[in-house]
Amino acid sequence: MSSADGGATFLRALLLVVGALAVLLVAPFLQALLAAGLVAYLVAPVKDRLAARLGPTVGTTATILVTVVIAVVPFAVVVGVAAEQALAVARTASLPDAAAVQADLRPWLGLVPMPDALTGPVTDALRTGVLGLLGGALGVLGGIPGFLVGTVVFLFALFYLLRDGERFVAWLRGATPLDPATMDRLVARTDALLWAAVVGNVAVAGVQAVLTVVGFLFIGVENVVFWGVATFLLSLLPIIGASIVWVPAVGYLLLVGRVPAAIALLVYGAVVVSGSDNLVRPLVMQRGTDLNAAVLVLGIFGGVSLFGFVGLFVGPVVLGLAKTLVDVLAGVSDGPTDSR
Repeated sequence: MSSADGGATFLRALLLVVGALAVLLVAPFLQALLAAGLVAYLVAPVKDRLAARLGPTVGTTATILVTVVIAVVPFAVVVGVAAEQALAVARTASLPDAAAVQADLRPWLGLVPMPDALTGPVTDALRTGVLGLLGGALGVLGGIPGFLVGTVVFLFALFYLLRDGERFVAWLRGATPLDPATMDRLVARTDALLWAAVVGNVAVAGVQAVLTVVGFLFIGVENVVFWGVATFLLSLLPIIGASIVWVPAVGYLLLVGRVPAAIALLVYGAVVVSGSDNLVRPLVMQRGTDLNAAVLVLGIFGGVSLFGFVGLFVGPVVLGLAKTLVDVLAGVSDGPTDSR
C-alpha cells in the first residue's frame, strides 16, 4: 500500500470517528436544527429581498425579527389560548343526562334506549383524560429549561442558515462526487418535496381549521380556538383530517337534542370543510409534487416518532428523497419538477 493510499484510509477512519462524535453532539438538538431548516426554507425569499437592500447580516437579522413578530408571537398567543381552552373543555366535559337526551330526540328519531351500563365507563374515561392533561401540563413545566436551550440553538441555526445558506449549498455541490445534472435533480426534488410537505399540507390544514371555526361559531360552540388548533393539527395527518373534529361534534349535538344544528354542521362539514381539500390542494401543488398516500402516511407517523413535531414535515421529505435516490441509481425519471 502506498503512502497516499494509507493517508486516504487514515482520513476515512478519522472522518468516521469525528463524524460519529459530531452526530452525538448534534443529536440532542436535532429537532431545533430541523425546525430552523424548515423555517429558513420558508422565509428565504423575504431574506433575499431584505439582504439585497440591507446587506446579508442586517437583512438576515431583520428577517428573523419580522418572522418572530408576524408568525411566532401570534402562534404562541394562539397556542396559549388553545391550552387554556383545552383545560376548560376538560373541566367542563360531561355526559348529557340520558333521560333528557331521549326526551329531546323523541320527536326526531323516536325512543332511543341509553344503557346505563355505558355511563360509568365513559365517565371514567373522561376522568382519566383530565388527569392525563394535568400530568402533561406538569411535564411541560419541567421541560422549560430544555426548551430555552433549544430556542437558542434554533435562533442561531436559523440565522446562519439564512445568511450562509447559499454558501452551504455551494459547498455541498463541490463536496459531493456527483455530476451537476444529478445534483440539480436532487436539489429540485428536495425543494418540491419540501413545498408539498410544508406549504401544501399547512395550507390545506389552515383552511380547514378556519372553516371549522367559522362553522362552530355559527352554531354556538364555545372554546373555538382550541377546536381550531385541534383541527389544524389533525388535518396535517392524512386520511384523518378535519372530519375527526366536526363529525363527533355532530354526534354531540344530536345527543343534546340540537338536531337542526347537527344537520347543518353535517352538511357544512361534508361539503365545505372536507370539500375544501379538493379545491385548495391542487392550487398549492401547482408548484411542488404530489406525495403518494403511502409515503405521506409512513413519513408523517414515522417522522413524528423519530423527530417529534417537526417530523410531520421532515418524514415525508426523507422518504420521498429516498425514492428519488433509488430512481437516480436506477436511471428512472421522476417526472418534471419545479425548482426554486
